[in-house]
Amino acid sequence: MVVTVLGSSGRTGRHLVRSLVRQGHAVRAGVRHGRRRVAVAGLGAAPVIADLCVDPAELVDVFTGSDVVINVAGAADPDPAAVALVDRDGAIAAVRAAERAAVRRYIQLSAQFADAPDQGDRLVRSILDAKQISDNVLVRSSLVWTVVRAGTLTDEPATNRVAVAGHLDAGRIPRQDVAAVLAACLLEPRTENRGFDVHSGPTPVAAALAALT
Repeated sequence: MVVTVLGSSGRTGRHLVRSLVRQGHAVRAGVRHGRRRVAVAGLGAAPVIADLCVDPAELVDVFTGSDVVINVAGAADPDPAAVALVDRDGAIAAVRAAERAAVRRYIQLSAQFADAPDQGDRLVRSILDAKQISDNVLVRSSLVWTVVRAGTLTDEPATNRVAVAGHLDAGRIPRQDVAAVLAACLLEPRTENRGFDVHSGPTPVAAALAALT
C-alpha cells in the first residue's frame, strides 16, 4: 500500500516509518517543513511536506494516490493554543483533505482518555479535549477509520507485547510498540472502524489486535 505518515519526523513517527517500510509499503514521510527532511533521511521513505497548519488544499495534493493516511502528529508545545492548532484544527483539516483525496483508510494516534477527558489527568486536559474533537470528526467521516488511544508514551525498549481493549486503566507503552500497533492495524480487519486503548501488556501485538471484540 501507499501510506502517508503525518508527523513522521517525531520519535513515534520514525519508528512507524521503519515498521511500514519493513512491511513492504511505499511510505510517504510527511514533515512540516524542509528542515525536518534530515530526520527521516535513510528510513526508506519518500519525504513530503505535509504541514497541518497551512492551507488544507495542500494536504489534498500530498494525500492524492495514498491508500492510507496515518496521523501521529502532535503539538511540540503543550500550550493550549498550539495544541488546538495541531491536535484539533490540524487533525481535522487532515481528515477533510483525506476525504477529498479519495483516501480509503485513516488511522489516528490519539491518547488514552481522549474519549472521556474528564477521567484523564487534568494537567493534559487541553490535549485530551483537542484529540476528542478531532477523533470524533474522523469517526463521523466517510473514511475507514481507526483511533488508537495510547497510554503514556515512553522511550523504553520495545516489548512487542500489549494490552488492547475498548477501555483500559491508565498505563504506559514504549513508542516503538505503539508504532508496531499502528502498522499492524493495516493487516487486521478487526481494527477497521474501531477505537481502542492500548498500553503495555502480556499479548503479542498481532494476537492482541486479532482478539478485539
